[in-house]
Amino acid sequence: MTFTNKAAAEMRERACAIEPGCSRATLRTFHSFGAWFLRRNAEAAGLGRDFTIYDDDDSTTLLKAAFPAMNRQEASRLASAIARAKDYGLEPDSPGLEAAFKGQRDFRRCYAEYQRRLRATGNVDFGDLITMPARILTHDPAIRERFHQRVRVILVDEYQDSNVSQFELLKAMAGGGAYVCVVGDDDQSIYRFRGAEVRNILSFPDTFPGTETIRLERNYRSYQSILDVAGAVVSKNEGRLGKTLKAVRKGGAKPTLAVLADQNEETSYCIRVIDRHLKRGASFSDLAI
Repeated sequence: MTFTNKAAAEMRERACAIEPGCSRATLRTFHSFGAWFLRRNAEAAGLGRDFTIYDDDDSTTLLKAAFPAMNRQEASRLASAIARAKDYGLEPDSPGLEAAFKGQRDFRRCYAEYQRRLRATGNVDFGDLITMPARILTHDPAIRERFHQRVRVILVDEYQDSNVSQFELLKAMAGGGAYVCVVGDDDQSIYRFRGAEVRNILSFPDTFPGTETIRLERNYRSYQSILDVAGAVVSKNEGRLGKTLKAVRKGGAKPTLAVLADQNEETSYCIRVIDRHLKRGASFSDLAI
């Protein structure tokens, strides 16, 4: 399991290069797995196999039809809030819903009406691709047993980007005693605004007793001088597993700290730095932002 179609394709390519039998493995994003699972268990989900997956624009249109007094921008903000609620595994009747979305007026009623209309169309949104399979695996013994017999090993890539609902799905998938391996970096968990939850990594050993933690501390990309600065900064973070990165590439110039007023000044600064390097004979391929 991973988070982008590009990463899933690359995982498949690498796995099959090591062992051709991996072509029979399921290598998918969380959402494509959810769609695959729901189409194979459509009746249990109360869906037809030909259901459509609503994107953000479709959800906004549905809300605009449900609440004509809203303008499209308001409907779009409400659609985003509903998507975040699903990321956190919150239903319209969840006790903590209103406390989590204080800024959304009458959120519980709007969310419930959205769900009612979405179900009436026979379709799902992206959040449903995670929450509905987890619910089916939790509450349908026959499907759960069949799934657990089939799935014995689960690998999750970029685990620091997983949200609460994806964590619940992983637990439901692994409930039959599957071997679970997750790969991620708690220091790179930067998508909280999209629902990512770093506690999924930090609490993993509590959820899966007997966990072995392997720190991947060898860095092939940066010089040690850069890693030392980055490590000193991130060491101030609270709630992290901690690690000490060691560079394969020794030495390197010390990083420069540039204090700039805004993004326009930052752009000008980058242009000046690039020009200096090009005048010294460097090429654009030597540079990255």
